[in-house]
Amino acid sequence: MSNTNLVTKSNELIEARYKLTLYEQRLILLLISIIQPDDDDFIDYELHVSVFAEMFGIERTGDVYSKVEEAARQLVTRGLDLSIGDNRHYIAWLSNVEYTRGQGVLRISFHKSLKPYLLQLKSHFTQYNLRYIVKFRSQYSIRLYELLKSYEYLGDGGFFYREFHVSDLRLFFGIGENEYEKFGHLKLRVIEPSVKDINLHSDIFVSSVDYLKDKREIKKVKFTVEPKGKDVEVQPIKLVDFPTNAAMALLHYGIADLTIKKWIKEYGEENILNACRFVHAKQEAGQVKDAPAYLAMALKERYYVAWLEAESKKEIKRSDSMVRKAEQEEIERRAKEEVRMRVNLALEAFHARPELEQVGLRAIFGNTVNTITAKSWRKLVATESQPENDVRFRFEFANFLQNYESV
Repeated sequence: MSNTNLVTKSNELIEARYKLTLYEQRLILLLISIIQPDDDDFIDYELHVSVFAEMFGIERTGDVYSKVEEAARQLVTRGLDLSIGDNRHYIAWLSNVEYTRGQGVLRISFHKSLKPYLLQLKSHFTQYNLRYIVKFRSQYSIRLYELLKSYEYLGDGGFFYREFHVSDLRLFFGIGENEYEKFGHLKLRVIEPSVKDINLHSDIFVSSVDYLKDKREIKKVKFTVEPKGKDVEVQPIKLVDFPTNAAMALLHYGIADLTIKKWIKEYGEENILNACRFVHAKQEAGQVKDAPAYLAMALKERYYVAWLEAESKKEIKRSDSMVRKAEQEEIERRAKEEVRMRVNLALEAFHARPELEQVGLRAIFGNTVNTITAKSWRKLVATESQPENDVRFRFEFANFLQNYESV
């Protein structure tokens, strides 16, 4: 299995129309990340459910095993619509799934029709690290991220844009005509949460979302996006160090077999696991020396209940803080973009003036700045046809034009 966790898809596959649940999206992306860059054909891929759970920060309970099995089963029947114009093209994600209950291992075969879209890709493809999307809360977030990410090359390392007709956006999201019929509902429940996921967890930042109207009705949605940079921090998924099965967790603490059976009957699996997490946290903080004895007392007195509530509140607070930070960054980025556009418009208007007016205004500008700046300005005027385009003077010159016009 590749250790890079890279997802590589052709852009045609990203543009395809399909609808998958969050579990199905996660499973297919993890499987795609297993494909090696030099593979020239599909093989039968093997995936442990424990790897899936660890990647996406999910506890390995019986529920996750059944959900992954169901997701794999559905992917055999789920189709993709790759039709273009009159050429109708429909294919499936997977052709075969084998799952042995009790072992937690899936053996999966991709449908052979997917080869041109996943293997030996040389151009027109999009690649990203799977860890950028593991904390996304919905399938819509993943779809929007990929659709925007596929346009990143147009920004050449800076801002880029993607504009969708609302009807096309619904198709990409797999949202039917009877779902979110009012655009306000689509915006509130799909678009805005997806943008928050992308801004909080991925390697790109949606700095603005513009809703474009035609005769008072919103017809298009425009996303302004920029990369966060190569050094973006990806926080690893943190899992507790003990097993998620209650009996195994108690064995981890050296509890005898007879006591394990007694405690499971008396306290139940969930309470035991919560108590183990509590003791584990206390151990990490250096507050527990005799873990088995403290665990027995924690179960009896239910010490873990208040701790769980406090941890939940801390997580909510951390999440709220991150959202506020992202929103503030979005405000600041929007302000920067507005300034940039104002400067561009001012310079475009200036360059549309007669040449003699441009020469005169450049001379006036040179007389308004300080001596050091004026010296640099005169050198540029002597060597450049449009010195105001220099990054050192664009903003100051645009402000000068605005102030000069208002006098």
